[in-house]
Order: sequence, then C-alpha cells, then structure tokens
Amino acid sequence: MILLLDLKSKAVREYNIHKDTMSARFSIYIKEYESKKERDKAIKIYNERVKNIKTSGENPSELRLPDFSVGLYVFDKKPEKLKSLKGIKFMTINQFQDSINFARDPIYIIHKLKDGTYLKWKTNTIDIVD
Repeated sequence: MILLLDLKSKAVREYNIHKDTMSARFSIYIKEYESKKERDKAIKIYNERVKNIKTSGENPSELRLPDFSVGLYVFDKKPEKLKSLKGIKFMTINQFQDSINFARDPIYIIHKLKDGTYLKWKTNTIDIVD
C-alpha cells in the first residue's frame, strides 16, 4: 500500500520528520473524525456513557473512546528519494481513509519536497486517540 500524502491536507492530523530523516511520524484522521465537531460529538457520547456506567450494565473494560486517527511511524530508517512518481501506483488520502480498516504494515508514504522530488517512507501503523 503506497499513499501519496499532501502534508497540508486537512486529513493530516500532524506530522514530524526528524532533522536527520532517520525517524518520522505521520498521523492521519479517520475520515469520520476529520472535523473537530465530530470528534467533540464522540467525546460527549463517551463521557455520557462513562457517567452512566453504573446503571447501563456496560462492561467498563470495553468502554473506550474511538480512534480518531491512525499513526504511521518510521524508526531509524532513512526514506528513499524519488525524482518522479513515474511507474509508481499509489493511492490518494481519500482512498487511504476508505481502506484504513484493511491497511497492513508496511504502508509506504510518499510526499513532495519543495525542490519537486519526493521522499518515500516505509512506515508501521499505530492507532492514536486524539
């Protein structure tokens, strides 16, 4: 799975690339939680469920906030520098969000640099709660 990522997309929660490019972190919102309004709504529902846990009969260990985003991490591995995207089959951020539940490690992220070249990262996923 190769994702072409626009780092300025509203679907990108945050990203951090270390100066030596040996490590990086990309966090991408799950589609239904891109808006703050939807995240706040989920938090409100969660807090209401917690408040009523004694009377609802819910198992407290099963009660948790939904994952708002997915984290993609690179540890101690430099990215590959690409001159172009010719011959690379990639997906858009929207296609990735639609397939998050089916994503398997590794996921490759490609993003464009100011000089017109690209960096290709081999990442591993970690769920993040916002």
